[in-house]
Amino acid sequence: MKRFSALCLTAWSAAALLYFGRHSAAFIALSGVVMLAGFDLVRPDFRKRRP
Repeated sequence: MKRFSALCLTAWSAAALLYFGRHSAAFIALSGVVMLAGFDLVRPDFRKRRP
């Protein structure tokens, strides 16, 4: 549940950056970085699955 909440938070943060930073290439790039970080949070951790 914590991972999903973090993904939602990063998705809304990226959307807010796009909304408030209109016509700014820096904010578009920053929102992409924030969204990719959110996807990294929900990635399964393979180290925990190894015996």
